[in-house]
Amino acid sequence: MGGSKKVLGSVLLLLMVAGIGWIYLSDPKIPFLRNFKSMMGSGEKGLSEKDYEFKKVVRRDIQQTVLATGTVTLHTGAEVKIGARISGKLRRLFVRIGDFIHRGKTIAIIEHQDLLARVAQREAELKSDEAQLAKIVSERPLEIDKAKANIEDLQAQLQLAEKTLARNTGLNKEGFVSDSAVDEAVQKKDTLLAQIKAAREELKLKEVSFPNDVSVVKAQIEKDRANIMDVETQLSYATITAPIDGIVAYVSTQEGETVVAGLSAPTFVTLIDLSKLEVTAYVDETDIGKVKVGQKAAFTVDSYAEKIFKAEAMDIHPKSVIKDNVVNYEVMLRIDKEDIKLLRPDMTANVVVTTGLRPNALAIPKESVKRTADKSFVAVRVDGRVAEKPIETGWREGSFIEVKSGLNEGDEVGVLLKPKTDSGNKGGRPPGRRP
Repeated sequence: MGGSKKVLGSVLLLLMVAGIGWIYLSDPKIPFLRNFKSMMGSGEKGLSEKDYEFKKVVRRDIQQTVLATGTVTLHTGAEVKIGARISGKLRRLFVRIGDFIHRGKTIAIIEHQDLLARVAQREAELKSDEAQLAKIVSERPLEIDKAKANIEDLQAQLQLAEKTLARNTGLNKEGFVSDSAVDEAVQKKDTLLAQIKAAREELKLKEVSFPNDVSVVKAQIEKDRANIMDVETQLSYATITAPIDGIVAYVSTQEGETVVAGLSAPTFVTLIDLSKLEVTAYVDETDIGKVKVGQKAAFTVDSYAEKIFKAEAMDIHPKSVIKDNVVNYEVMLRIDKEDIKLLRPDMTANVVVTTGLRPNALAIPKESVKRTADKSFVAVRVDGRVAEKPIETGWREGSFIEVKSGLNEGDEVGVLLKPKTDSGNKGGRPPGRRP
């Protein structure tokens, strides 16, 4: 009997302790114990409406975004290093760092007296060959006409010689002319025949060589002109001009210095076109599949922390870039033209790429959503009490989260209020307790 009473007394004592503990745990005025109850698995079923701030389910556009870091960079061709293609001493330099240069403006001049002399020499050679051509064209036809006249004269002499030979031959038969006279007439005829043949060959040679000589001299003239063009091109290299509009970013050669043009041209000036900027964004490999060309983007830079710059994805490089042992891919962003003038190369950019948009979607504050291993739920008011309602969530944007199912527009969901603390309790003990 004594043992049974002791057991019964112990059970009653345990029940009393459990009852007192439950009262404390159920009291909303004791935040620490209430939170302890929640951690022990009893959920929020013991909370009432006054523990929540209820907010309506609204419709709004929900965007899916990808965050990335990036750098403001120059387009290909927006940075030009201007150098010398000939060797010589830099005579004049007309620009300084920070100057804006228009395309075609002279930047520097290299000494070029030797090139001027070579140009004059080539021009003199051209004039000489042009004079020779003019001489051939004007004199060769006269020489041909003279050769033809000479042939006609020889033919006339041949006719006379033939008549003389015939007459002397007849007179010789009659005994009036000696044999020597006949022999002389024969010799005269043969000589004239030979002279006529030679004259015809010379005429033929002159007629054939005339166009050939003209062609040779014309070819030489073309060569002279090519030589002049070559030297003038070399001379043009002595005057260095700006190939693009841009700002002088770097000057590497000063007046009086001698430059030597070799396999790589020495750089005089570096020009950059600040109107041709883009953003190189480094997107993590886990997000790159969401990014597409043409998607809208926005970014900020430290120099204008309050300004949001607009951009658009224009290219995705296929090769990865390893940064801090993380695989990234370069996404090139086209910057809105109105904003480019504020930016400078190498500025750090914080990029947000909009990869999707769900317009007019149901949305609730993300802090109102509670999750377990297999579902999401929110707190709603039902018949004057708080109940959990399962929902299906979607995209997140900022402080909002999309609701795919489980709620309707206008419904209210509860956001758990933070427990209030007694600002006057500096000792850290619960109110009303004394040591």
